[in-house]
Amino acid sequence: MKKIISILMAATVLFAACEKEQGGGSTSTLTADFTISVNPCVVGEEVAFDATVDGGKAPYTFNWTLGTDIVLVGQNVKYTFEKNQPYIVKLVVTDAAGSKVEKRKNLVVNPAPVQEVGSVTLNWAGWVKGYNAISTPAIADDGSVYATSQSNILYKFDKDGKLLWEKNFGHSDVSAKTQGTPSIDADGTVYIGTGTANGSGKVMAFNPDGTIKWEFKDFWAPAGSTPAPSFQYAICGIGQENIYFGNTGTTGSAIAVSKADGKRVAWCQNEAGTGGPGGGVRTGVLITKDNMLHWYGGEWGLWGWDKTSVDRAANSGVVWSWGIWNNGDSMDKAIKQANASIAALTVNGKVCVAGLATDGYGTKIYAVESKTGDIVCKHYIEDTAELMDQGGVVVTKEGYIVAGLNFTNGHDDGGIIIVDPSTEDGRMVARYRVQEKVSGAPAIDEAGNIHFASEAGQYYVVKLEGNECKLVVKRDLKDVVATDARYTETFGKLDAAKVWSSVVIGDDGKVYIQFTNNDSAKLREYGALVCLSVDGCTAPGQTEWPMMGHDRRHTNAQ
Repeated sequence: MKKIISILMAATVLFAACEKEQGGGSTSTLTADFTISVNPCVVGEEVAFDATVDGGKAPYTFNWTLGTDIVLVGQNVKYTFEKNQPYIVKLVVTDAAGSKVEKRKNLVVNPAPVQEVGSVTLNWAGWVKGYNAISTPAIADDGSVYATSQSNILYKFDKDGKLLWEKNFGHSDVSAKTQGTPSIDADGTVYIGTGTANGSGKVMAFNPDGTIKWEFKDFWAPAGSTPAPSFQYAICGIGQENIYFGNTGTTGSAIAVSKADGKRVAWCQNEAGTGGPGGGVRTGVLITKDNMLHWYGGEWGLWGWDKTSVDRAANSGVVWSWGIWNNGDSMDKAIKQANASIAALTVNGKVCVAGLATDGYGTKIYAVESKTGDIVCKHYIEDTAELMDQGGVVVTKEGYIVAGLNFTNGHDDGGIIIVDPSTEDGRMVARYRVQEKVSGAPAIDEAGNIHFASEAGQYYVVKLEGNECKLVVKRDLKDVVATDARYTETFGKLDAAKVWSSVVIGDDGKVYIQFTNNDSAKLREYGALVCLSVDGCTAPGQTEWPMMGHDRRHTNAQ
């Protein structure tokens, strides 16, 4: 009996094999996959899509959908894309028995590479060693330049690029980081802060010769709380007698400090006396011409503080705080990120503050009244929470707001956007798109050209003409440096120039940009500051806010 069963089983297997060989049936589940020859690709580049299939019953049909309206048929197909955008590539395979299987993959089509244009000359380059050269350089009245990195060293170069001195902030804690930008007073005093994970942050005042004028560690915090001070992204606002800055730590606070001796004059607290902004002070403190102080709280929107009261040493609290989510607009939600620099401007005769912030729906550019926080305009860039606000805003001579934009793969482009704050919806005037992250604020020169750089190491200059931005300059910063014979040996080690900082324009029209090495393994070793001459750039723009700190010294004051 066992022998008979074995014979029957063998016959069954043999019959099934013969049936498959003759196309009479399937012995396995239908599966399919495909390859994309180039991903990401660029506009105008031919891309091949090749499918493979297993199981099921031959013959097969292959149907492709690229995005929403491109349909192709065949196992192996090709297509040349005309639009730069993300695509969902869908393959549907149907076998002779009517079984279907679907496979999807994402494809990114980038703009065709922009050819390098414009004339850029390297005047000099200098090392800014250490982890992530992320801050923006500052230029003193004598032409000397200050720069720093997250490694807590302040560098001073003369106008010709000679390193005059470098000073360590005195941190033994390896977690200490300097992400703030130096601010230079009229007498040459340099203010810069740092912070650590364990809350040992401080703000320091350096004399022009590199000696320490004073150190400030006395950050205010509500009773029973720990200040955990830090100083990130922010710029000190420089007044006549005091400077103003904020604590980025877990207990946020805004502080007024005497320029003479570094003693605390006043601090900010809310009406309940429970502290300043949640998430800490992320940018600012900005000084407007109507005697107001402004800054971003990392999670709580924009804040306004009466400077007159502060200078009287009165801890009078916040005049107003504006949460991007509580303005009566159903499209407003809690801020997810507010690190971008803010700017002061006049809109319809009112002193205003403009900024860039990301809430639960997307990134918006806005302007609010300085005295009240009332909304003047707001413009949503994209209905996604993925586009983060790591750029900043400046103001053109026409009063338009220019914002640097990050780039999120699969959502929207980076680059710059220009909006008109005199309209309630912040009418978009123009936009220049690059599929690169612009993490610093732009700068505007005297001719109205807009300068910015990307994390891909590209330096751009565009000119607003009507409702379009015309490309004037596009250069790879690494190549600008590495091809100069003076720096071939040193800077030839750079894989790419990754720019997080903002562009600064000196009074003589020279352009200063700080960058770090794009190779993550070398971030702690290589960074640079470059001084460039650019055709057509003769001086900074005569606008209310032509660059991140309003001027080359980054006083953050109108």
